[in-house]
Amino acid sequence: MGDLRQTFSSVYWKWEEKARPSRPIPLSRDRPAAGQPSWSARPGRLKYEGYSYTPPQLSLGRRLAAFKATPTTHVTGGAYRPCMTRCCGTCLPLSRNNFYDHIIANMDLNNSLHVRTKSRNCGFLTRQLCYFSFCLQRNCSYSYPKRLRKCVLESQRVSEAIDYASYELAKADDKASHDSAVAKMKLRAAAMTTNMMATLSKCWIRFVGWILLHVLNKMLGSIQVHQGQIEMVKRAAKSSIPLVFLPLHRSHLDYILLTFVLFLHDVKPPHVAAGDNLSIPVFRHILKSLGGFFIKRKLDAHQGKRDVVYRAVLHTYMEELLKQGQYLEFFIEGGRSRSGKTCMPKSGLMSVVVDAYMDRVITDAYFVPVSIGYERLLDGEFVQENMGSKKTPETFWGAVKAIWKVLRTNYGSVRVTFCQPFSLQEFMKSAQTSSKCGGSSSFAGTGMSDSSETSLYGTDVEREEQRRLVSSVAAHSLHAADNCNPVMSTNLLAFALVVLYRQGVNMKQLIKSFEWIQEEIVFRERDVGFSGGTEAVINHALRLLGDDLIEKISHFSYKDTSNNNVEDILVLPIVSLPKIFHLTYYANMVTSVFVLESVIVNAVMSLERQRESRGNEGVDFARRKVLGRAAELCSLLKYEFIYTPPCTSLQTTLSDALDKLVAAELLSSRKAGGASTWCTSRESAMARNIAQSLYHSDTSDSSGDETTPPQQRDADDEQIALNLKTGNGLLAKWTFLTLVLQPLIETYCAAAAGLSCLSGTTMEEKSLIVKLQASALAKLERGETKYAEAASVNTLLNCVRLFEKQQIVCAFYLDNKRMVELHSDYDSGSLDVVLSRFSQFKSS
Repeated sequence: MGDLRQTFSSVYWKWEEKARPSRPIPLSRDRPAAGQPSWSARPGRLKYEGYSYTPPQLSLGRRLAAFKATPTTHVTGGAYRPCMTRCCGTCLPLSRNNFYDHIIANMDLNNSLHVRTKSRNCGFLTRQLCYFSFCLQRNCSYSYPKRLRKCVLESQRVSEAIDYASYELAKADDKASHDSAVAKMKLRAAAMTTNMMATLSKCWIRFVGWILLHVLNKMLGSIQVHQGQIEMVKRAAKSSIPLVFLPLHRSHLDYILLTFVLFLHDVKPPHVAAGDNLSIPVFRHILKSLGGFFIKRKLDAHQGKRDVVYRAVLHTYMEELLKQGQYLEFFIEGGRSRSGKTCMPKSGLMSVVVDAYMDRVITDAYFVPVSIGYERLLDGEFVQENMGSKKTPETFWGAVKAIWKVLRTNYGSVRVTFCQPFSLQEFMKSAQTSSKCGGSSSFAGTGMSDSSETSLYGTDVEREEQRRLVSSVAAHSLHAADNCNPVMSTNLLAFALVVLYRQGVNMKQLIKSFEWIQEEIVFRERDVGFSGGTEAVINHALRLLGDDLIEKISHFSYKDTSNNNVEDILVLPIVSLPKIFHLTYYANMVTSVFVLESVIVNAVMSLERQRESRGNEGVDFARRKVLGRAAELCSLLKYEFIYTPPCTSLQTTLSDALDKLVAAELLSSRKAGGASTWCTSRESAMARNIAQSLYHSDTSDSSGDETTPPQQRDADDEQIALNLKTGNGLLAKWTFLTLVLQPLIETYCAAAAGLSCLSGTTMEEKSLIVKLQASALAKLERGETKYAEAASVNTLLNCVRLFEKQQIVCAFYLDNKRMVELHSDYDSGSLDVVLSRFSQFKSS
């Protein structure tokens, strides 16, 4: 009966929430302020400072009706956090309900670095050596593979690769016999396997865990982990199916931080794929003992010539780990993000897992997308690389100096977010079914950029369909991790200053804007990694970012609206090179929250400028034209953002974003020649779903030629027009959404204008990037662009990738160097057409 009452209460609370006006749910504190009591609610039980109190039970009749007679309070068990880690309901309906229940949703955040030091059941030594005792109590009774090296070297795949490589070697060298070539390749394969393999040690895991508890408590405020998320991982770990962790890559600390968190929560540490740039003395042994196995950052020494032996060894090694039930961890982005945005997925290592499933080596695998949010990065923000300098290689003494610097610096808090594990088997079946049906969810045309579709081994994935499936699961995992990435305090502060207040702002106005952006983020069901008073959060973020990025001027005087002198603090961001790259790195982690709405707004502004240039009257635009212009902008920025998962159409996602702007009254929609209609996005979506279902119901037995749903025909025949609203506060929000993407748009405009240096010549891609950066810097000095980040090498590389994809430039390899030249269809005169594609979205 208690469960029935709780169910009624939950249902009624949800009903009341739907009836409320659209506004974000206020966040409560993660922890109480100093001197304040700490309450935590549970059904039928209250806790206060360690004491518990069970209230008297109501009679049966009163208990059944209590949820209606009294105000409904949603039991959250602590600080509310939006549930954003659930699986996709479109292609993973079974996994969405797996390992998840209302108990999971009501769990709290917890600081994993906090170890209890006081307990009545603990002795004196246990209390004094709490970290050591805690690590000894962790469950490390896991079985790790033995004789793995022998299994790899004796596998059929490696043997075939050795025979092929031996034949090629003997063919290239007339003096080498086939037998000697085989012996040489066998020795090479054995050395590769030894250098690659992890040597997991339970003693080392405990020892490093003890060291990290001491070190991380000195340099970090906390490592926040949602207990419900880690509980889902624990439930998945109880099965015999291997887990594959797919974290976003921001810092070198990612390699050991995820293993450390899993160790603290009694989950078997995974084998972690690490780049061979970290294979340096001492640290190499430590990483291998913690589960790291080293792979080449560039699999082939020479472009166009595959190292089949190395690929076969790596493929077989990972396949054997999966076969023996071991967990894997690799970074789906490949390297660390240089811009703060989520990078495009790399499918090489993902293809190994998919191949293992397709070849029936494993029956299934659970993918666990993970995001790690840092208030302040430990290993820099890649400023020098964005300025054009070469990456500094990792060395032993460089690592020692970095660790010494880290130990003397405060890096704030870290938030580790685990997405709900989803089944590879279910995803593959769903994708294959959609592909056979020819539906829109066939994982094509979603606005995702082309990821790496090459099989790791190079011969295992030959079918186009299988390559598409590998890319789809990689893109879907990356989208899930990016969507659950929390916004930290430094991210939000940098975003507000870079987008709205490049010229500086007083603290009072900054607090208002900070709170407004936070509400908008939570309203979009995205989480923030901080809590507390806004002014305290801002001051905390200012301390972490430092005075070299944001200048704080005290006793600043200005006149308010009543012409009175007011003293306040002026916050002034440093927007000159190279400091701006620091700020934009943190700010870019928030851009993805508003990217779709910003795309729609910039599309509308582009149409407005086009209308003004033609001298046309009126400010109405057909819905079809707005969505078409928005899709064009998405295609131009396809290497910058992940707009939608592969199972969802980009057109549908943009249409939903447009409906949200209409619901927010930033736009008004009306039928041509009719009055404005103010339907909410929920009502609009419900109407489309009903129309879609009725259409399929009516036409399921029909053999007619008409295949376009009625709601799509209504949009295509331009029955709906849009009108920009400029009411109180709406213009400021419109300006904000316009400015979100303007730095990127100006960067692409600068790159398109610099392509004239390729006229009549061919040059190395690195040289082209240098010339494009010089052109952007010249525009910045002349005042033709107001964004210094237009000279970012990382963004300019994405520009070149886009130009190559659109066949504006051609790329080829010459002497292992990547060369570029203009396509034959373009010359210095026709490049103006390319520039106009980007400049139409430029605000000024």
